[in-house]
Amino acid sequence: MSTLAGHQPQSTRWPLVFLAIFAGASGALCLGKVPAVLGILRSELGLTLVEASYLASAFNTLAILFSLFLGLLLTRWSGRQTGVVGLLVIVTGGALALPATGLAMMLLSRIVEGIGFLLVSVAMPAFIVAVTREEDKRLAISLWAVNLPLGAAAGMLLTPWLTAQGGWRLAWLILMIPQLSALLLLLASRSADKLRVWAPQNSINSGHPLRQLTVLRQKALWRYGLAFTLYSLMLWALFVWLPTMLQGSPGIGQSQIALLSALAVVANIPGNLMGAWLLRRGVARDRLISWALGLMALCGMLAFWPGLSPWWAYGLCLVLSLSGGMAPPAILSSAQGVSQGPVQLAIVQGFFVQLANFGQLLGPLLLAALMTDSGHWGSARWLFLGGLLLVALLYAAGHLPGSSMAAKQARSHSRQDER
Repeated sequence: MSTLAGHQPQSTRWPLVFLAIFAGASGALCLGKVPAVLGILRSELGLTLVEASYLASAFNTLAILFSLFLGLLLTRWSGRQTGVVGLLVIVTGGALALPATGLAMMLLSRIVEGIGFLLVSVAMPAFIVAVTREEDKRLAISLWAVNLPLGAAAGMLLTPWLTAQGGWRLAWLILMIPQLSALLLLLASRSADKLRVWAPQNSINSGHPLRQLTVLRQKALWRYGLAFTLYSLMLWALFVWLPTMLQGSPGIGQSQIALLSALAVVANIPGNLMGAWLLRRGVARDRLISWALGLMALCGMLAFWPGLSPWWAYGLCLVLSLSGGMAPPAILSSAQGVSQGPVQLAIVQGFFVQLANFGQLLGPLLLAALMTDSGHWGSARWLFLGGLLLVALLYAAGHLPGSSMAAKQARSHSRQDER
């Protein structure tokens, strides 16, 4: 039987909300650090190109396989407790890499870090909802979207610089500091466990934990999940291949490529904040997602248009990242409206993480396949043309007669949030 454990906060505890975002960003450092120094790791550890690809894709593979089910841990632990365990696992994984001399220990380190990162990713949204009042829940979950690009960009920027100062092991040690800081701050926030997300007594939250997975039956949730896949596919197709695209461009040296690539990731952050602000101002969620993804696809088509100058193409890549950043706040905040209680919220977040990582893995592969066929960058525009068509289909699916019930539920949840 599900009851109201604890009480709802009378006012939003914003310091704890920002602590959750900080915890997520510190975990996301792991996403950016390995790709940024993959060449150095290959040289020092004697890895082949295939072995290096195992390290690069370990996080995506783990997320696709396990993120959906990790939310079930919240049937036993609070969001804060799960986040503490996740950060502890991340730090342990980072420490395992320090004595590594080959692939085995390094891959084990990445797997352990990946599990910890996923635990934090599914736990912190439930923690955020627990410490916010009803009127602020949508905004708080929208702001949570900032954690991923913030952490990944910081990892991409800091790791090469720290590695140049004292090797990649020094970089690993320094990057553990924010992770340990977030861990200690979460440990000190035990009072948050008295706050719980209420679920109706006769809701689906009672009974066997696997019954929580019935939240995934909602059609609107799958539409939002596919939108997240498309967003991640287009964004990471760009992020992965942008350094290669910039190589050999007039006036762009090798030292500038890493900085320009990281700036493209950073451009996603103001887009996240803009998306959260537009939601707060009452812009419809489906409309915001469609416009964000549509602008992404259009910018991608133009950026890879044959004959376009490198600097114009790079500028369009920045606009792609910025405009696309408006989509995650709209998508992730939908989880609070369709979920009954913290466990379902964590499952939905895990579902989104799973589909986003699938897109992150698929996007670069599709773009590489297009490049193989013709051998010039202009072929990449067909990937984004396909994305534009899919955006139109997703938007149309949200306005079909069969989706009217989901739309009514979404409006109902929106009104509840505003009250």
